[in-house]
Amino acid sequence: MKTFITSDTHWGHTNIIKFCTDTRSHFTDVDHMNSEMIRMWNEIVEPDDLVYHLGDVAFCQASQATKIMNSLNGRKILVKGNHDSKLVKDAGFRGCFEEIHDYLEVNYNGQKLVMCHYPIFDHNQAGRGSIMLHGHRHGNPHNIPGRIMDVGFDSTKSMVTNLDDIVLKMQNVTHMYHHDNK
Repeated sequence: MKTFITSDTHWGHTNIIKFCTDTRSHFTDVDHMNSEMIRMWNEIVEPDDLVYHLGDVAFCQASQATKIMNSLNGRKILVKGNHDSKLVKDAGFRGCFEEIHDYLEVNYNGQKLVMCHYPIFDHNQAGRGSIMLHGHRHGNPHNIPGRIMDVGFDSTKSMVTNLDDIVLKMQNVTHMYHHDNK
């Protein structure tokens, strides 16, 4: 079993193709985007794998979002984004996820991970080397120092990213010290 992470898939969101041209302009329309992103996901994620989705899953009706989520391999945990509030009111959509959170902290192979849709400057345990994983920015810089990473599709240019690879990469980033006066 592998563990992956992603954010800001925005299935069903017609205008995201115009907003995020680096990753989405090659899609001819929203249906093409949806089908290709499903294909890309399922080429990487196996049925027993775990995927943390850090929000903004879809921008469409709950029935369509549920259909898409049910077509994706893997077990899923959602950390809600700003576009998910209406969707999570739907029982079918909620049923696509093992867990749903506003904010989540996990110990992953001895490494503390803080997950939220939004970047948090002084996240819990930042001074002790925790890693803050977020979405929302679509690859736009946030200028927050330390171990913090936008894991969204438009930032990583990968439908999902292996969490082991992210932790390994972030180990080489100097963490922010809580009492620095710099």
